[in-house]
Amino acid sequence: MASTQSPPSDNISWCIYVGTITTIVPATIVVILRYFARYVARAGFWWDDYTIVAALIVNWALAAVKYVQVAKYDLGQNGAVLPPDQLSGLGKSFLATQILYFTNAVLTKASLLFLYYRIFGVVRGFRWTLGISGCLVIGYYIACVIATMAGCSPISKLWDSTISGRCINEIAFFRWNGVGNMLLDVLILCLPYPMAWRLQTTLRQKWILTGIFLLGGFVCVVSVLRITSFDFSTLDNTTYVSVIPSTWSSIEQSVGIICACIPTLRPLLRLLYGSSVKSIRNRDSASSNFPPRGPFSGKQSQNDEENSLDSLQSPTSPTPLTSQASPQHMRESSLQEMDTVEESLEELDGEYERHIPRPESFA
Repeated sequence: MASTQSPPSDNISWCIYVGTITTIVPATIVVILRYFARYVARAGFWWDDYTIVAALIVNWALAAVKYVQVAKYDLGQNGAVLPPDQLSGLGKSFLATQILYFTNAVLTKASLLFLYYRIFGVVRGFRWTLGISGCLVIGYYIACVIATMAGCSPISKLWDSTISGRCINEIAFFRWNGVGNMLLDVLILCLPYPMAWRLQTTLRQKWILTGIFLLGGFVCVVSVLRITSFDFSTLDNTTYVSVIPSTWSSIEQSVGIICACIPTLRPLLRLLYGSSVKSIRNRDSASSNFPPRGPFSGKQSQNDEENSLDSLQSPTSPTPLTSQASPQHMRESSLQEMDTVEESLEELDGEYERHIPRPESFA
């Protein structure tokens, strides 16, 4: 029985422009600042920096597809007035946006995992945790792409509803995909906290580091808003009701990129407020109950400093633990690992320069 309710006549395509431009431009600026921070800190570039640029490129590609949807296929207008060929083209473009969305999500998550490896990779157990998390992210990406491509049989039914066949419940897929994506974000955001609280530093510094990583939780808030926006997609007018979820998807991607870059911007803070930040850190170090354990702690000669830098362990070459290792030896190895973690943080913060792990070595 046909519905007697008249479809909406509004044009809300402006939401795509506003939601995309107001977030993708700040995301681009933050990525540029990230690279400038690396230059200031003389920390070098690694896979965490490369993957976030790839995520930004995919984000711009997705924005371009959405602008084509608005300009050519009248996304945001009443679908009932669109001819069949435009509806078909719009359906094909929706398939492209879904693949680009998943690609952006996996690249952003990979950037965070590489960043964690860069800082905490010296700890063997944490490397296993990162490896398992990386497998979950890759598995999520593969599963979503397969489900999208095989969502309809035949696949052409994705963009042509007149073809006989069957499709999965797209709304349920989008919602559960959003939930899975958000749970992965929560998992990845929680990974560095146990490591941060093992550092031999003051409580204040631990809370500051925790707060920096917690800022990434804002992307989870946007994910919740995106998931709830699919309630609008229970209507039939896809070209109209899909605009709000599509807008939240754009916002979510850009916010994810920004959140992944925030922990890397500390060198810029030191550049702008170097004296005040350094005095705070010195005051915290003086009031700490822990003995200084950094490579430049205490009164060291230049040769001692050079030897300390030369003896730094790469995250790819941790101290081996033999089967006969004593508890004292294991404790000393753990402290040595955490020392190297602190040195990695100082290197990324611009405290001093050291070599980072080569991109081709992860063993």
